[in-house]
Order: sequence, then structure tokens, then C-alpha cells
Amino acid sequence: MIETQAPADASGSPTPAQLAVGAQFAAIAESAVRWLERQSVLDSLCQTLAGIFSSKVQPGPVKDLLSGTWLGHPLHPMLTDVTIGAWTSALALDFAGGKSAAGGADTLIGIGVLSSLPTALSGLSDLADLGTEPERALGAAHAVGQLSAIALFTCSYLARKSGSRGMGKLLSLAGAGVMTGSAYLGGHMTFRRSIGVDHTALEWRVDDWTPVCDEADLPEGEAKLVDAGGNDVMLYRNGSAICALADHCMHAGGPLHEGTVENGRVTCPWHASMFNLADGSLARGPATAPQPSYETRVQDGKIEVKARTF
Repeated sequence: MIETQAPADASGSPTPAQLAVGAQFAAIAESAVRWLERQSVLDSLCQTLAGIFSSKVQPGPVKDLLSGTWLGHPLHPMLTDVTIGAWTSALALDFAGGKSAAGGADTLIGIGVLSSLPTALSGLSDLADLGTEPERALGAAHAVGQLSAIALFTCSYLARKSGSRGMGKLLSLAGAGVMTGSAYLGGHMTFRRSIGVDHTALEWRVDDWTPVCDEADLPEGEAKLVDAGGNDVMLYRNGSAICALADHCMHAGGPLHEGTVENGRVTCPWHASMFNLADGSLARGPATAPQPSYETRVQDGKIEVKARTF
């Protein structure tokens, strides 16, 4: 027996019956996110915050610390686990732990507030690297939400210490709601907009020697963009050595062939991450991992590349 689908509404949008189980809520959330991405005031707020941060924190050790360069992946998501975990555990003690758990709940609220400070700083560092208007608007909304949650939990802690436990619990509950909404936006930025992920992770691995251009077409000291098995690759000749790196910076996808090359290193033109040309090793963040590199050789006047094996 062939089942017929419920018709779409007059606007052409699917009816609730045509959506997957639970997708009705997702559709509403998607509409809300799209609305936030179009808010120019949020974009302006993000640019203002980014400008203030970038004027104080230049590419270098502090930026690398906040970005997570030393850790091997972005620092901000890991720090959020500490803050969210502390506040969520406090809520559980508030409503299921009884009177004997009151002190523990208060301590966890305080730990969450303290841990939120480095979490916010690392988030601000990431905010300064956002590139498009929708990304910036969403980033600003996420930041406003998290700062509001911090304020609510801080007030909750103060109310508890002043003896107003009932008010403290209500403020924690409100903070948890705001925190959840803001965390949803953070997840959307990561999983739907690929912010903070390795932008080279899905490139095809070129395991066989692949010709990419004539040797004569690569002048000394000039970067050249070529195609290798569907991947964009940056070539650079330094004396007798020919270096090849994945062209899209792993940090945010910046075009390395448009960057500056100095002392055997290429600097991304977008956020100033720096990689060694010889093997793609990371010389400076905010990137958090080496840039994929290629072995090179010249055969019959053609430059050939293949993925480097470590």
C-alpha cells in the first residue's frame, strides 16, 4: 500500500506531519537563529568588542593562550564544560539534595562564576576572529547570553550569602535558562557554521604523486595556488626547495597563498596564524594544529605533490 504525504501549506513550507519527530522544535529554533543572524546591531556590537580586544591583544603568546594553540584544539569549549558543569550540579543539589546540600550548591555556584571569567576571555578571543556578518551577529548574541547568565548566577550567589536562598534559587533557575539558550547558539556556530573546527579536515588525502604545474611557472619567492586532486595547495619556491601546504588555513580557512612569507614561514592574511613552510608545523596561533603539508618533486619539468607521511 502506498502512503500519501500530507500536502505542504500555501507557502510551500512542509506541514508538521512532514517533519521528522522532534523537528518541529528544531524548525522554530532555526527560524530564531536566522533572525538573530540578520540583526545588524548585533554585528556592530561584535565588531566593537572585537576591535577593543584586538587593540589590546595582538597575535602572540597571550592570544595563543586564549585560543588554545598550546592545547591542540580551541580552549573555549573545554572551559565552558567547567562552568556549565558547576552550575548544573548546583541546580541538582538545590532541588534534589535537601538542606544538607545547600553549602555544596553555593560552593558550586561560586566555582561556576569564577571559572566563567577565563571562559569569557577565551570566548572573546574567538569572537574577534569571526569573519562574516551572520557569524558576528550570532557570536554577539551568544556573548550577550553568556554574560547575562554570569550576571544572574553572580546575583544568585550574593542572594544566597545574604540569606535569601529562595531568591538565590530562582536566579539560578533563570540563569540556567539563559545559559541553555546561549549554549544552543554556541553549538549552532560550531556544528552548523563550522566555527572553531579544522578547515582542512575534509580535504581529500593525495597519496599518489600528482602533477600540479610546470616547474617554469613557479618563480622564486612567490606563492602560487594550484589544484592537487581537488584540494587547493600553496606552492612556494625557496632556492632549490619547493614547499607545498594546504592553502586553506586550518583555523578559519584563510588563503595562505595571499599571506606573507618570511624566514621560511607563511602568515595567514586573515588572523596571522603562522606555519613553517617546510612541514606545516605551527609557529604561532590562533591556529591550534599544524597545517597539512605535501612532499614535492620535479618530474619531466612538472612539479608533483603528494600528502606528507609522518
